[in-house]
Amino acid sequence: MTSADFAVAAATAADRLSGTGPPTVARPPAVTGPFPVETVGRAGELAEVLAVLERPDVDGVLLSGAPGIGKSRLAEEVALAHRTRTGGTIGRIAPAPGDGWADGLRRWITRTRESEDAPSVLLLDGARRDPDRQVLARLARALAGTGVKALVTARRPVAQDGFAHRSVPPLPVPLDCCAIDVEALASVPSVELFVACLRAFNPAFQVERHNQLAVARACVELHGNPGAIGLAARIAALEGPEVLWAALDGQSPRAGALPDRPRPAIDGLARLLDAYGPDDTEPEALRGLSHAGRRLLACARVFSGGAGPESLRQISGVGLDEYPAALESLLGRHLLSLSALPSGRLDGYTRTRLHLSFGRWSYRPDKQTGESANGLEDVRLAHARHHARLAGSTVRLMTGGPQAGGIIAFRSEEGNIRRALDTLVAAGLAEEALDLAELSRVYHYAIGTPFDWPAGLASLGGPDADRDSRWRAALLLAEAAVRNDEPEAALAILDGVQPGDAGHEAPADGGFSVRITHLRGIAITPSRPDEGLALLHRAIEPGADGGHLARRRLLDTALAEFLHRSAGTAAALATRALAEAIQARDNLVAGLALLHLSAFAAAAGRAADSTNYLDRALATLRPLGAPAALGALLALMGSPLLPGPAARAAAVARALGCFHTVRRHLLDDPTEPDFTVGRVERRLLLGDRESLAAMAAGSVVELPDLIRDFALGCVAARTPGDPSEPVPDRPAVSPRATAAEPSADAILTPRQSEVARLIAEGLSNKQIARQLTISEWTVVNHIRETMRKLGCSSRVAIAGWVHRTASTPRER
Repeated sequence: MTSADFAVAAATAADRLSGTGPPTVARPPAVTGPFPVETVGRAGELAEVLAVLERPDVDGVLLSGAPGIGKSRLAEEVALAHRTRTGGTIGRIAPAPGDGWADGLRRWITRTRESEDAPSVLLLDGARRDPDRQVLARLARALAGTGVKALVTARRPVAQDGFAHRSVPPLPVPLDCCAIDVEALASVPSVELFVACLRAFNPAFQVERHNQLAVARACVELHGNPGAIGLAARIAALEGPEVLWAALDGQSPRAGALPDRPRPAIDGLARLLDAYGPDDTEPEALRGLSHAGRRLLACARVFSGGAGPESLRQISGVGLDEYPAALESLLGRHLLSLSALPSGRLDGYTRTRLHLSFGRWSYRPDKQTGESANGLEDVRLAHARHHARLAGSTVRLMTGGPQAGGIIAFRSEEGNIRRALDTLVAAGLAEEALDLAELSRVYHYAIGTPFDWPAGLASLGGPDADRDSRWRAALLLAEAAVRNDEPEAALAILDGVQPGDAGHEAPADGGFSVRITHLRGIAITPSRPDEGLALLHRAIEPGADGGHLARRRLLDTALAEFLHRSAGTAAALATRALAEAIQARDNLVAGLALLHLSAFAAAAGRAADSTNYLDRALATLRPLGAPAALGALLALMGSPLLPGPAARAAAVARALGCFHTVRRHLLDDPTEPDFTVGRVERRLLLGDRESLAAMAAGSVVELPDLIRDFALGCVAARTPGDPSEPVPDRPAVSPRATAAEPSADAILTPRQSEVARLIAEGLSNKQIARQLTISEWTVVNHIRETMRKLGCSSRVAIAGWVHRTASTPRER
């Protein structure tokens, strides 16, 4: 690229330059309008660039970054701020044909300086073509000694003496979200920008608990790119937020209607952005691109949420001799972007992920690859089968180690694995689809979310399917019903399955007979404990299976024993599961077994033993990451063996609130968004006021107290008449009981009284902190100490105490 590609709008001679204003040229409106100078979240960068620009040894600043990252907006704001400080003007330079523009620029600067109207800043917007070193050199010579500064934008950095370089990063994105802390989510810069852009169309929009996960996911999947976020906000405003959220789930809206389930096609978000993005069928960056590069770009659109380098190479069929150069060319032209997010490999994972760059969704691979024999349908099937193999390898890691690598690999490719399942179902490949679905169960157990993919599997168990496919689909549907509090539906499905004649043994489990017995036992136990326990014990008989899921069945039986029969037998079964897990180096089950033992010890009044088990559980689960730690907690507190869906939902909500608060103390914070709490919230909670109240109550409870309350609640809910073992040293009053009036030694301090009064008025922790001018963590500590003194376990109980004692003078 040469300097002839760039010129000022006034061309090459002084007689062609306007004497009334700076050089300028008309530009087309920005793709993401109507937000041309939106710089939400850029206050820090703006101050930094402005400080560099005003240094006397700097002629200008080069802002570089990917398309849509906000370089031009940031440059515009810096120029405006500089003009405000100096009182000068702003000149604009844009790409235009011509040469010799540097001499014309110098004459124009001289003329305007004589008229005391000197431009203080010149903006050179690289647009689609980056300025090269010659352009910057000529610009530097033209500005030498004039006092005029230059702000140049380009996609790639260009070295030039006198010019400082500043890379413009994407906006920060949320790492997690929680319904009890929506304010924190709304303050994340990328979310602020999304809301600001959407409010330009719909001033009433705000982030609320029903849409918080969708807003956060939109910002993350668009990688904090301001241009893409502005475009997505426009779609959400004009089409409705539901259309955008459906596209994030891989659905492809057509004619205003959403399909009943995701379509295994081009990425739904990319398809939707196509409709609103620029209609550029042959962008400049595509010219001269190799066939291998076009093939990689076409295949990248089939992925969901980005592609792993290994996966993209394998499904594209591009050879190792061509792949590195083709990928480097795509990255250099900003057709693909690279992030440090993890991506799955067949042998684990890597911290590298490829994404379609902003503005490249309009590339139509089905028209531009020129391939017919190896078209998109073949690419989709290759994508599905590759990720089915990848799922198998990650499950082997999750059950045999290293488990953390397996969880990260599956989690990073969850969207692609989901799309693979949809593709296999749509193609009628029943056996492959069922294999993938059964493997995915291990992952869902590990992270504590319900198996929510059965809708598409129902078609595989139709009357035309073979016997094994029908039974395998039935088992998956029955398991989903059990986990979704529909035991009657599960039993009806299981009654139609006769495993005696089945020759197929499901992968990653102990076969039809064991699974049917286990599922039937879980469905029956809450209403018919003796019959259910007999079935659960049959499912753990020696020789049935010795794998990861068998050890989980041991813990199911242990919890059932604890709830309905013998605490001693329950502890023995959990200890057996722990020993087998340690021998197999299965930290997922080992940590879960230790949580069970902690609860059993707490119910028996052995607080020291309970704390010891809990500390060991956290030490075991910590290296596996936040999703695994929360998954173990929910596997205990959200088990379908627990009686009463409402009580179980309350226990899960309390656990989510507690985990959201203590997560930063228990685990190393992840460097990438994982929505550990937000994803489980959406799937397990109804979002009603009771659930939110339970989450808020859990947020001020320490984890040991959460385990203790859960254990004592299980003891209190034992089936009447059961020969339950006595629980020694049990407190005379349960922490769940209504708080009694404080004794003389439990009088609150003045600050604790203030906090209690504000809780009774319905204020949140953040609002209390603002009103009292203290930190939010100080508020949490006051609440914990207040609860300890009053002998209660929730904010509701504190509010009740305030209302009962409001008219009674209290010592200060």
